[in-house]
Amino acid sequence: MELLDRITQSVTSKGRLLKELAVLTGRMQGLVDRLQRHAEACVYPQMKLKIQEVAAGVKAHAKLLNTILSDNRVWAALPEHVAHEGINTWERISGDLVTLGRLNVDLNQHAVKWMAVDADISERIRTVVNEQVALIDALQEIAARSDPQAID
Repeated sequence: MELLDRITQSVTSKGRLLKELAVLTGRMQGLVDRLQRHAEACVYPQMKLKIQEVAAGVKAHAKLLNTILSDNRVWAALPEHVAHEGINTWERISGDLVTLGRLNVDLNQHAVKWMAVDADISERIRTVVNEQVALIDALQEIAARSDPQAID
């Protein structure tokens, strides 16, 4: 019976949206891992603390998305490995900022798609999108205070 459920789920619009959400969740988990590594690599204590706070916020969002997926018996996709993370704090945080910004836009578009299928899931995704704005601002502040010419 489980095989039949999986086949049916992959054909329905809800199944397709869950598959897309699994990919977005995997990207978000990859960002959490990178942010944690970048916090460890940061030599400035104030910036390190801010990066850790952003990582905790993104981790909470990934957990919420994983909850949505597990409620529907779907698992997050594996995170992709980034080939080059950066040689200094500015480059690493700028890359994280771009990734978080893209995730925010993709999740916002995804929330709109969910409106026709499940308004509750759409609202939960919209909450993540709204909370990510503060995290994006924090990463922008860190990038602005970083020295793009430094080599860590």
